[in-house]
Amino acid sequence: MDILAAKKSLYEKLKAFGEVIGAGIKEKNGTEYIVIFLSKSTQSILAMIPKEYLGNRVETEIKGEIVPQ
Repeated sequence: MDILAAKKSLYEKLKAFGEVIGAGIKEKNGTEYIVIFLSKSTQSILAMIPKEYLGNRVETEIKGEIVPQ
């Protein structure tokens, strides 16, 4: 599965958790990886997010709460 499809699949599995606010793809040193964006970091949500998904590295970033303007 390509990284875009893997990102979409992983996000679909995680979006029900309130801390998960989005997903993206980033690149570092020529290698793409999946990023799961979180409103806050808790032990319970970090335990739910795999370090690798369908052969792709997964990382998390804390973005904070999204507030409508």
